Amino acid sequence: MGHMQELAYVDDIAPGSTRPLDDGLLLVRGLAGDFHLLEDRCPHVGWSLATGTLHEDAVIECPLHHGLWCLRTGDPQRYPARVPMTVHPVTVRDGRVYRLPAAE
Repeated sequence: MGHMQELAYVDDIAPGSTRPLDDGLLLVRGLAGDFHLLEDRCPHVGWSLATGTLHEDAVIECPLHHGLWCLRTGDPQRYPARVPMTVHPVTVRDGRVYRLPAAE
């Protein structure tokens, strides 16, 4: 089993904001304060989601064609989103956000 990877301090990311990471992932803090980690590319055309709009119920909207995806599951919520996006498990401990190792 792998180790957890530290991503950020909780206090450095305000609710309703995103942070692109060097490895092509996007750390998202939802409007409710929950954290999510996903690929920073819309599955529809590959556009960055870093400037996407965050909605209630942990949903992100692509800034290009306005498709919606669930941040918890990656499931598409509104056309033209049809393909699920990859989401990665995270946890918060001691004021820091960590990526959990992939299930084996």
